[in-house]
Amino acid sequence: MLLARSPAAVPPSFDLVGDEGGRLRALYETGLLDSAPEAQFDRIVRLVARHFGKPTALISLVDRERQWFKARVGCDVSETPRDNHSICSLAIEQSGVLVIPDATADPRVRDFETVTGSLNVRFYAGAPLVTPDGFKLGTLCLLDTQPGTFSADDVLALQEFAALVMDEIALRRTVHELDRLALNDPLTGLPNRTHFRQHLTHAMRRASQRSERVTLCLLDLNGFKLINDSLGHAAGDALLQEVAQRLQGCVSTGDLVARMGSDEFTIVLNDVRSAQDTDVVLRRIEDALRRPFMVAGQELWMNWSAGLSIYPEDSRDPERLLSQADAAMNRAKQAGYSYAYFNVAHDRRNPHDIEKTAALHHAIERGELQVYYQPVVTASDHRLIGHEALVRWNRPGGMVSPAEFIPLAEATGQILNIGAFVLRQAALDAHTRRIGRVSVNVSAREFEQPGYAEQVRAVLEETGVNPDLLVLEITESSLLNAERAGAVLNDLRSLGVRLALDDFGTGYSSLGAMSSLPVQILKIDRSFTRDLGREGPAGTRALEVIRAIVTLAGAMEVLTVAEGVETPLQAALLREVRCTFLQGFLFGRPAPLPALD
Repeated sequence: MLLARSPAAVPPSFDLVGDEGGRLRALYETGLLDSAPEAQFDRIVRLVARHFGKPTALISLVDRERQWFKARVGCDVSETPRDNHSICSLAIEQSGVLVIPDATADPRVRDFETVTGSLNVRFYAGAPLVTPDGFKLGTLCLLDTQPGTFSADDVLALQEFAALVMDEIALRRTVHELDRLALNDPLTGLPNRTHFRQHLTHAMRRASQRSERVTLCLLDLNGFKLINDSLGHAAGDALLQEVAQRLQGCVSTGDLVARMGSDEFTIVLNDVRSAQDTDVVLRRIEDALRRPFMVAGQELWMNWSAGLSIYPEDSRDPERLLSQADAAMNRAKQAGYSYAYFNVAHDRRNPHDIEKTAALHHAIERGELQVYYQPVVTASDHRLIGHEALVRWNRPGGMVSPAEFIPLAEATGQILNIGAFVLRQAALDAHTRRIGRVSVNVSAREFEQPGYAEQVRAVLEETGVNPDLLVLEITESSLLNAERAGAVLNDLRSLGVRLALDDFGTGYSSLGAMSSLPVQILKIDRSFTRDLGREGPAGTRALEVIRAIVTLAGAMEVLTVAEGVETPLQAALLREVRCTFLQGFLFGRPAPLPALD
């Protein structure tokens, strides 16, 4: 323990052995200094005092110029100066437990005011608190106003109690690190989507109390996919990290820059008093992102688009505010502007869409999204061979058409969470044998995510489903970059899942390009089957196009599924051209699985 020295005393010199700078860094990294009392540490000092029968027990942390007590019993002060008169500083210089049976008889400490003053410390025993790296943070120490003895067993016991303190410190750091990871993006270190929402809600509440404004900016990098595809994901990650640093340099301390995912960032500007306040920040962003980025040895110039919405003028709801910023950003992108403010008269999303987008954010947690399954049968004998998983949104006011909410989910990025939800549920239903082989749609936005194959692997491991029961349906728009698409598809195929090319004939791919990709199934879009069986040129043309697709697919040993089959005549014609499988209302509409008993 440490107090100011007696004026008449000549202090001995206690220069700590080793890396004092490293020791202090290790101490500060614990986050313990000046932290609030914590029950687990208070409990330890009470237990130590009772076990050894001493009036005072302390968890003492030795800082640069002071000694601070994380937990204490029998002591009224929370900290004292260090000043070379800290017995604990002497204790952490030792290799083991420091025991002083009678301080008045020990020349090292007998002149300390702790000993000569009102505290009258006579007995001291202190075990260093040592990190795995060997840094001594402080001590777990015992004090008494009477001289005492301390046996070898007592020394061992105090060391065990000190180890218990360090276990609690390690646990505390682990919990704090998990909390940090839960609220921060691991790539950029910026707050993540969850942290952003918490901050925005708090900022809006505070602005309401102060009659101020909050500006929300949603910013997207234009052409980022090309960087990933041409220079690789490592280069893309490096670019995102540099963008994050530059954006942080554009805002004030109380503002927030967060990463929403991929190349999308949000900026929350607090305490906005006028439009000029926001414009100042926008000019900083323009200047910061105008400078070239040096990535993978190349100079890159990035264009960006941003949308802004303002609380409370545009909305008082956080989700609506985000949706409005997204609408404004899309308008800016289409017009070729750097940024645009939300404007009801110019943005395409009407209030109904904004409300629906906000509700969609909570649809999964509220249990409103359901997975329906539509049968897939063999063309030869209409035998059931599998199902396609399709998401449906059942709101309290009734079902919402997928044609309404899927585009909203795609535009706002919510399709990522929805896609993960459907994949996990379909895999669980297949694993529990509630359903056989199941196909799951994968949006282009999901497929383009870095590490998508690893996400699928995690679902396979979590659910335990046989990978062969899972078919991933990839859209043609996902294959624009054939090299990257091929790499991702090969990673997925190595997991054991099957791959299908969805809505073939409506996008940009070709059978020639597909021949180099590990795709086992080709789904013929309903736009071709729609005219099948009709009299006249349209019906004839539809039949011949499908015949050509099936013939070429068969030559490449790729199975075919015709979607949108609604009549027995269509089914018969598809069987005639040797299509492998059929799907459509003729064989069953999408429906939920029966409830478990």
